[in-house]
Amino acid sequence: PSLGELVWDLGAGSGSVGIECARFGAAVVAVEQDAASCGRIAANAAAHGVDVAVVRGRAPGVLAELPRPDAVFVGGGGLDVVRGALEHGPARIVVALTGVERVGEVVQSLEADGRAVGGVLTQFSRMTALPDGTHRFAALNPVYLIWGSAV
Repeated sequence: PSLGELVWDLGAGSGSVGIECARFGAAVVAVEQDAASCGRIAANAAAHGVDVAVVRGRAPGVLAELPRPDAVFVGGGGLDVVRGALEHGPARIVVALTGVERVGEVVQSLEADGRAVGGVLTQFSRMTALPDGTHRFAALNPVYLIWGSAV
């Protein structure tokens, strides 16, 4: 994301992705259906000194009301949200998934839209203390990141 680009952060949660995009100079619209999360996004954006427009609503329904994006991050909402975002023609789309069954569906949708597709599986572990004072790394759930770029 860069100055002059518009990024949609769909299923924005805490707004972390949109806020980072705004820190790079992009204009950001964060879409979130949960009222408490919308307040959290606004507070987090203010704490980081960036502007993020927060839209409370459910994607893909609210997307028709938004200006056309250059890039989209889908953090939640499922395949309907991905397909709805693609209808608005962003140059780039990134989708975060936790369910392995969703990966193939998203890849197929991106390829059907004529995009170059890539992806990674991210896995993290958090250090935790053991009763004897030593430490171990406890695995966290993996996240699949799938992206598609206009060709």
